[in-house]
Amino acid sequence: MAHEILHRVYKLQSLDAGAPGDSFRFRRSVTGEPRFAVGHLEYGGVLRTISDPIPYFSIATVVGGRVTVSDGVEEVRGESGSTIAFSSKRVKDTQWDHLELSQIMIDRDSVEKELASLGLAAPRGLHLTSMSMVSASHQKHWRSVTAHLRQLVQNDAAMSSPLVRTAAFRTLVTAFVEGFSTTAVPLDHRGEGRQLPSTVRRAMAFMDEHAHDDIGVVEIAEAARLTPRGLQLAFRKHLDTTPMAELRQARLRGAHGDLVAGDPTLGHTVAGIAASWGFAHAGRFSAIYLAAYGRSPRETLES
Repeated sequence: MAHEILHRVYKLQSLDAGAPGDSFRFRRSVTGEPRFAVGHLEYGGVLRTISDPIPYFSIATVVGGRVTVSDGVEEVRGESGSTIAFSSKRVKDTQWDHLELSQIMIDRDSVEKELASLGLAAPRGLHLTSMSMVSASHQKHWRSVTAHLRQLVQNDAAMSSPLVRTAAFRTLVTAFVEGFSTTAVPLDHRGEGRQLPSTVRRAMAFMDEHAHDDIGVVEIAEAARLTPRGLQLAFRKHLDTTPMAELRQARLRGAHGDLVAGDPTLGHTVAGIAASWGFAHAGRFSAIYLAAYGRSPRETLES
């Protein structure tokens, strides 16, 4: 029965379990509403699962035991006290070892709808770029927010109020996008309040998708179905900037994401990350980054 539940809930491709001992136990509980839920999972054995992508974000804090999760790009190991956001975009290989988890589940579509109220957007969908939290201080804040949420879902009067539930959801989303590295990027407030033409939107989406590639005005104009001159005029009229300035901002956002996810002990450097996003001059990159994010790229990489 336990394995049938796991297959259904976590969209498993396969499950390989050791022989259950006399002390085997399984317990799972979930409480919440369509946008968010809190849960608790306990599996008193050794298990390996391969699971498909899921339509929600699952953030788990290890209460006891150990877990190792690999999504083909990153591998994280969790023991008591650590928090992991399970990748929802890729197939996951997870190894459980007498595991007890405290879980938060957040509906992906609901989070994406909430991003605009936070001044954020995810043009190609919201996804995690790392399963680990950004910093210890963010983890502390996450625990505070989720502890309050656990109390809330046990309060019938509070859960019967749409205003209370919405406020709790917004606080949760804020803690999530601040605490984990995702594909969310700041909205361009120069275009806020205006309906951008489809040509400009196509150009911006192309730049977001190909910021890591060797592209220029010609390629962006082709994607927008404009001439290079028409592209320049459209960006000046609707965003008061140039296509290349906007491309630089897209690359700066990409470099920021790599700095957040980077690890100096693995050989990641500011110069290497900057160069990979087309910033050949490390000093100039540092000045641009500091102006945009209020801290040096080295501080971000080493935090």
